[in-house]
Amino acid sequence: TFGGERRLLSRERAKKMYGVLPYFVAKTLADAVNSVVMPMIYGIAVYWICNLRPTAAHFFTFVLIYYLSVSAAQSFGLFLSIAIPNFSVALMLAPVLTICLIILGGFYIPFDKMGPALSWASWISPARYGFTAFIVNEFDGRQIPCAPNNTAEECPLPGSSVISSFGIAGAWSDLWLNVGMLLAIQVFLRVVTYFLMRRSK
Repeated sequence: TFGGERRLLSRERAKKMYGVLPYFVAKTLADAVNSVVMPMIYGIAVYWICNLRPTAAHFFTFVLIYYLSVSAAQSFGLFLSIAIPNFSVALMLAPVLTICLIILGGFYIPFDKMGPALSWASWISPARYGFTAFIVNEFDGRQIPCAPNNTAEECPLPGSSVISSFGIAGAWSDLWLNVGMLLAIQVFLRVVTYFLMRRSK
């Protein structure tokens, strides 16, 4: 998201037209509209189409989680485009890294089923905290009714069983801890990106 603008910023910095901070703030605000607002509209529509919990509290919590997840992903993309000066290399590496972080987010492999060689990497994945927060928001405190003539031993199914089936346990089953981690990752990536941008030529 920055590779195509690198030369423009360098040239206009050299002419003393503006500094890095005004550019960075303007880009952050522009990205908030272009890269967050439209996905938010999509997410809000999907919430009701998928018949998720029909309460105002859970809906607005979903919107907050969705916003932070999209914004953290956008911040990660901006960070990579600054950290990898070669535009072609960045285009090759970014999809691979993004897919790896998504796979480690808990949807495909439950956290308690990840091998020790991979589990450490899930802690740096924004997808982990976004996915966990979504699951907890949807299933915490619920009793899921069974279909007629269902012979399941556990019926109705407690939402806590769904949460634990993804390997979500302990402090990480707290929704607001995961929301806080999403926010912290976004702030960290933005701060590091700003200082890398100051050093870029």
